[in-house]
Amino acid sequence: MMDQPLRAILWDMDGTLLDSEPVHRLSFVDAARACGLTLPADFHEGLIGKSEDAIHAILAAEHGLTLSLAHWSELRFAAYLARIEEVHPFRIATDLWARAQAAGLSQAIVSNSPEGIVRANLTRLGLAPGAVRTVSRHDVRRGKPDPEPYLLALARLGLPPETVAVVEDSAAGLAAARAAGLCVYMMPWFEGPAGDWQPFAALSSRLPG
Repeated sequence: MMDQPLRAILWDMDGTLLDSEPVHRLSFVDAARACGLTLPADFHEGLIGKSEDAIHAILAAEHGLTLSLAHWSELRFAAYLARIEEVHPFRIATDLWARAQAAGLSQAIVSNSPEGIVRANLTRLGLAPGAVRTVSRHDVRRGKPDPEPYLLALARLGLPPETVAVVEDSAAGLAAARAAGLCVYMMPWFEGPAGDWQPFAALSSRLPG
């Protein structure tokens, strides 16, 4: 697969392009507190990469949340936006993004976050919403680890999977990308077992030029 010339990169967003996972964790705590709920300190650790609807289902089944998904998402989104200034880009990721752009590669963001959070994060990256191709949780029936988000991104790019790389940081994202037939590069802080993925640093050598 890596023998094919690289033509595009699909990026996960949270924990990949942006150091946003701490703010996501705090936004869950803040939103739950507003509902009168107290979450365990390690609540967010097992949810990295999961979609909003999947996390809502866990909160309802295990922690007593009674709000609908729509009302919970509105509350959680507001809690995230209240801390948006605490979200910062990962320099190693944005540097490679800039190099890929200069090399003429197509790029897109494929995220399990809802559209509103994707747009807010784009602004933190200095990217204009609408100027970057994105796939959010609102665009698909099933989020990661289902391959649907990455398959949709491939269809929108009109490229075969062997010419496209993915950058991810979570097990759910890795599973989704691999099921879509894509070569995956994991961020240095990924702590999953060795498997069918490449280290992020190896992607640099595939850039044209």
